[in-house]
Amino acid sequence: MNQTNADIPNDIYTPLAKAEHAKWTYVSLTCSLFYFMPVLSIDLQFNSLDYFVLFAIYFVFLGLFFAAAKHCGTKAQLPIAGIIIISAVGSYCYPGTSSLFGYAAFFTGYYFAARKALFIMAANLASQLLAAYFFDLFIFYFLGVSLTISLMLFVFGIFTRKETLNRILKAKQNQYIEDLAAIAERERIARDMHDLLGHSLSSLALKSELAEKLLNKGKSKAAQTEIQQVAQLARQTLSEVRQAVTGLNKQSLKSAINELTGELTNLGYETQHNVLIPALSAKTESTLSMLCKEWVTNILRHSSGNKVFLEISQINEEVRLTIKDNGKVNKISPGNGINGMKSRVAELKGNLNIDIEDGVSLQVCLPHKGLSTE
Repeated sequence: MNQTNADIPNDIYTPLAKAEHAKWTYVSLTCSLFYFMPVLSIDLQFNSLDYFVLFAIYFVFLGLFFAAAKHCGTKAQLPIAGIIIISAVGSYCYPGTSSLFGYAAFFTGYYFAARKALFIMAANLASQLLAAYFFDLFIFYFLGVSLTISLMLFVFGIFTRKETLNRILKAKQNQYIEDLAAIAERERIARDMHDLLGHSLSSLALKSELAEKLLNKGKSKAAQTEIQQVAQLARQTLSEVRQAVTGLNKQSLKSAINELTGELTNLGYETQHNVLIPALSAKTESTLSMLCKEWVTNILRHSSGNKVFLEISQINEEVRLTIKDNGKVNKISPGNGINGMKSRVAELKGNLNIDIEDGVSLQVCLPHKGLSTE
């Protein structure tokens, strides 16, 4: 799929607190406890006022940290600047602020594009150097620590930003694919209904007009014959629509499987399928179709294998779906797709199992009573 530059996201509009990796941001606060390390030094003496100032600085930092995490774009600039200022000014009272500059650096790398990020980062580094100069802190414990942590977290913020933008782009692409599939399905149904109903409705319209003309000419018997034919044609059309809908439902699963296996083959996968589709309800068949599409999509996106086996069978009072590929994974973390599949299966009181011991295998069992196979 071609992607224009306008489609590629170049900024982050969701605050870090609402991102998927928000919890790791809050976990990183544990590193801020290094702020209290100088308290353990035997060379420094602290009185009650010193402790008050020490904790006041830290709590102000926490407020600014959470403010930066809950805002993005220009709204995040003020709390980021606040962290830099409280770290620089606070170093006059307490050298442990060297561990706090890095948080401003991370937010800078995450929220802003290259030019703006570099400008804010330069201001951050300048603040550290000025603090070291004015407060006589040209020592490794202060300046070495602050510069090292800031540069490392700035780079980490840049990579986290790129990962987030790639995730946004991928979500847009997936949504675009789903929209195209929905449009194609609507167009297919429209074509099928047009072919089915076009001739019948035209005939109904012509016969109705003819009956009206005959009545106007006083030929009531002939008009009655046409009206009877209209009623018969309407009943026949209704029957054809019902049969067509049933046929489309059955064909939809077969078509989906053919399209999916064809797509896998075209992309270089060795495919095998053993499909015996029982006479299913529309709901069950639609569910199986969606499960096949979702899982094959997962294979195309994530599998490292090159072989896929798909089977649908009826065993006793169950219909079973198995899709297996030879890709290797250590762990599967359910996302929206897998959770959605589980919800569909649960609606039909079935069960879903994913096995990763020998390749990756999806197994679904759905209740199926009293229907014969085709």
